[in-house]
Amino acid sequence: MQAFLDSQEKEFGDSFISAIETAICSASVHVAIFSKGYAESPWCLAELVLMLHSHAKIIPVFYGVKPWELRHIEKGVYASAFSDYRKKYRHLDKLKEWEEALQSVSFTIGYEFHNSDLRDCKSIVSAVLKEVQRAKSLHVAKYPVGLDKLVEDFKTSCLDELDSHMQCRINKEGKEAAEILGIFGIGGVGKTTLSKELYNQKRSQYTRSCFLFDVREASEKGELSSLQTQLLRELFHYEPPNFHSTEDGTSYIKNCIRRSSFPSFLIVLDDIDHVKQLDVLSVMDMVHKFNNSLVIVTTRDVGVLIRAGITFGYNLKGMNRNDARALFCSHALGQPRPAPGYEDMVETFIDISGGLPLSLEVLGTHVHGRTQDYWQLEFNKASKVLPQDIKKRLKISFDALDSEEKQIFMDVACFFIGKSKRMAIQVWNGSGWSGQHGLETLKNKCLVEEIIDYSDQDCILLRMHDHLRDLGREMANELTFPLRLWGPQHLKSLESKGFESILAQTKGRCFNSIFDRSMNSQITFFLGESDDCAEKSAILLWLQLDVDHKERKCIPSWIPLQNLETLRISGGLLKRMWQSHQQPPSQLKELQISQTILKEFPDLSGISNHLETVVLAGSEWPIQGFSLVQCLGMNLGSLDLRYTVLHGELVSYNGGERTAIKTLDIKNFKLIGEVVLNNGGECSSARSPMRSLENLKISNQKLVTKLLIHGNHCPSLQSLRLQHMQNLIEVELISIKTLTCLKVHNCKHLKRLSGSCTSLLVFEVSQCPELEMLAI
Repeated sequence: MQAFLDSQEKEFGDSFISAIETAICSASVHVAIFSKGYAESPWCLAELVLMLHSHAKIIPVFYGVKPWELRHIEKGVYASAFSDYRKKYRHLDKLKEWEEALQSVSFTIGYEFHNSDLRDCKSIVSAVLKEVQRAKSLHVAKYPVGLDKLVEDFKTSCLDELDSHMQCRINKEGKEAAEILGIFGIGGVGKTTLSKELYNQKRSQYTRSCFLFDVREASEKGELSSLQTQLLRELFHYEPPNFHSTEDGTSYIKNCIRRSSFPSFLIVLDDIDHVKQLDVLSVMDMVHKFNNSLVIVTTRDVGVLIRAGITFGYNLKGMNRNDARALFCSHALGQPRPAPGYEDMVETFIDISGGLPLSLEVLGTHVHGRTQDYWQLEFNKASKVLPQDIKKRLKISFDALDSEEKQIFMDVACFFIGKSKRMAIQVWNGSGWSGQHGLETLKNKCLVEEIIDYSDQDCILLRMHDHLRDLGREMANELTFPLRLWGPQHLKSLESKGFESILAQTKGRCFNSIFDRSMNSQITFFLGESDDCAEKSAILLWLQLDVDHKERKCIPSWIPLQNLETLRISGGLLKRMWQSHQQPPSQLKELQISQTILKEFPDLSGISNHLETVVLAGSEWPIQGFSLVQCLGMNLGSLDLRYTVLHGELVSYNGGERTAIKTLDIKNFKLIGEVVLNNGGECSSARSPMRSLENLKISNQKLVTKLLIHGNHCPSLQSLRLQHMQNLIEVELISIKTLTCLKVHNCKHLKRLSGSCTSLLVFEVSQCPELEMLAI
């Protein structure tokens, strides 16, 4: 900011001082102070005209002058000056231009005061600073479609929560501490665009500000020292020396932090991919030193935010369809709406973009000014091959994965979109990969999403943006091993073969569902790969048999079960399951039997300790003489008994040392009369076969009238849900110290609900109209 004082001795005919002219023409904001003697200076009037010609914003200050006096020169305080110019025949060619300039400024909202009050001066300075900040705003986007709504959503979901949180946080000096916000999402989703708009809107609220672009790229090129230099110049107003290393730069920044003292700052760090980048720029040191400040970090990897201790993050996702349409049309047609005849084609491009702003911009730019025939050709190409502009941005996240994470990413892209998370993890674990850890990494990097299956609230499905899917499949096609058979051309050739031939001939990873005529069954399977030194071959990891209603003796012996992680059988009548196999499914972790009648209970010896989930849905099992729970293994975490009839005991009260069930779901399983989960004091909790039970769900029990559960028998029970128990009259819970959630729903004849539950946090009772006694 510069101020110039004109010498009163100068005559108007003298040439302009170039410095003044340059300053006026290049300034972003002008402050014109109109005093009573303003019009007596031809220099002031000429500079006012130049200010108006520069098209920069003018802030008028009326000091002892009314705005109307600038509009009516002949009546106001400037009448004498203009009269004197006319009488002395001076500047006659300029008078009309000066009058018009004064009249123009008189309609501009400004400041009006009659004495030099310090408060008035401060308000003017504040307004000037705000306009200067606004004038130097970053370019956000050519077409900022939906940006206002996005900013408001960010402020509502993130900044408002932060403001409330900061009131509870103070730093060592007893002041409100600075905070860090994160914006995360996949490449091309608009993180930089949003952060630039936030920076433009909020920078005037802070004393110092700095926006550092492409931190990840600078780090990869070894150019973080240039960002350190920029930070020092813009935030601390220091001109640093040339650093020999980033360590030198970090030390210099830390010294500046210790020496400096200013009220607040705003920093945006764009595209961070490692916590060390925050350390190199000494971000945390600044957060701890300066109060009332804000740091905004954008990243593709939410794990960076977690590791840096950044608790407030905003998950930026794709655009809604209306905004996507407006953005695409703006780039493709120069208007926010489809042109006549282009409506259907616009919708097809929106479909393949998946709401990704980068994709909408790239595809729209590609077809701008082109014919409809070209639009169709571009759509056909983009539907099959990801445009290079988009692929380059998205591949950055893929390249940052390790080899195993890349394999898991390609598996999701080829096989598991819309499929069960649990199934996918079992397959990856069976392939020798760390399925859970790999999936968490992909989620943190915004490459994979998890959604709840609305048909089954306990099931989590995997989802991926269409462009990421295309990228993963393209990467998979470039590999020779492990080969993935996912394309229609691959699957069609498989369907023509029988399942036995597929197992014998297929090499590579494949997930498919076929109807096998020889077995007269629908078969769904996942083949993994065995990296044998002699010969690479496929191994069966996941198998579902939908058997016809005819009787089968057992699972055919030619189906290899030794590496199987999951086995699901539905329908039919089976005499046996795998007794004909030389190698039983020793690695089996999940067993599901639904709508099936078994004449003989399967031999679980040798595999029971590996089982984690058993689902018996609508089946009939002959297990007279021994306990189902007692024959299952120590690792069993879930037992689901939906619509199932067991001819035998559900739970053994004697022994049961091997059982570790965590979730027991009893739905339409036949329970009669009183259900008692109570050892009666005869065995300790350590010996209880239900000692690991954490979640118990009982529903649709028409014949149960009383439920009694003792804490000694279920010492780990945390959640109990009872629903649709039409004849249940009494529930008694005894000494359940670990129970935190109790929900009772639609038990129309329930009269008494009592118990001693000292740790209860969630308690819900609904649609129990006859409830008379409630003592929890």
